[in-house]
Amino acid sequence: NSAEYREKLPAVSWFPGHTANGEAPNSWFYSFDSGLVHYIAMSTEIYFYIPEMIEEQYRWLEADLQAINRTKTPWVIVFGHRSLYCSCDGDCFGAADLVRNGPWVHGRREFGLEALLFRYGVDLFLNGHEHNYERNYEVYKGKSTQSTVDPKATTYIVSGSAGCDELHEPFRLPQPRHSAFRSNTFGYSRMEIYNSTHIHWQQVQTQKDRPVDEARYGSVIDDFWLIQHNHGSFAHHTDFWETLNPKTGSAFKSVTADHVAGRYYTAGDALTV
Repeated sequence: NSAEYREKLPAVSWFPGHTANGEAPNSWFYSFDSGLVHYIAMSTEIYFYIPEMIEEQYRWLEADLQAINRTKTPWVIVFGHRSLYCSCDGDCFGAADLVRNGPWVHGRREFGLEALLFRYGVDLFLNGHEHNYERNYEVYKGKSTQSTVDPKATTYIVSGSAGCDELHEPFRLPQPRHSAFRSNTFGYSRMEIYNSTHIHWQQVQTQKDRPVDEARYGSVIDDFWLIQHNHGSFAHHTDFWETLNPKTGSAFKSVTADHVAGRYYTAGDALTV
C-alpha cells in the first residue's frame, strides 16, 4: 500500500496521500527555484508500481510547467529515477518507452513525459537507475541533430555511476547517434549554471581498482557546454523534427568508454569492426 515509501521521505510538497497509517504528505513530485533554474522532481516509479497516480502527477507537472516565469528562471531542469533515453540494456526499450510515451489508455498512449517536456521547453532531464553515465544530445522521438548549441529539444543525461553492490553495468546495446558519451566507470557529475544562456557540465571519474584507473582518478572524462539563447517551448520546431532524417549526424560523434570490455571507441568504430 506504499505506506513505508510515502512515510520514510520528508514532506516537501502539497499533495497528501492515503496510506494504511493515515494521511502522508506527498514528497514524490515537487518543484523549487534556485538562482536561474526551476527544478522539478518527479517519480518515474509511479509508472511501474502505482499507476493510479500517473494522471495526478502528470496534471500537476503540466500545471507547474505552465506557471514557470522563464524571465526569472530561464533554465528548467526535471529529474527523476528512470531513463527516457539510454542505451545500455533492455531498460532502454520497454521501461524507457513507458515513461517516454505513457501507458495505453482506451487504445492510445497517454501521460507520456517526452511530449510534455518538449512542449514546455524543458532544457535538461536528469536520472539515475542505470549504473553508468550517459549523456545524450538533444533528442526528440529518437532523432537528434547532435547539437548542444540552441538545441531544439530536451537534453537527457543518465548520471548513475556513483557505484553500488552491482558494480559496473555493461553496455549490451549499440550506441545510437543521439548518445554523445557513455561510460561505466565509477564517477560523479557536476553542473555549473554559468548564466542565463550557458550551463557547464562535467563527468568526473573515480575508478581506482586498476593502475590505469588510478592514474585517471579525479579526471574529467566528459565536458560540454549546453548553450540556449532561446528558452521556451520547442513546439515550434515540430515540423523540423517530423522531417528530420533519423540518420542525421555522425556515428563517430558518439563515444563509449567501456570499463567492462576495456575499450574506448565510437559508434562509428563499432560499425566498421
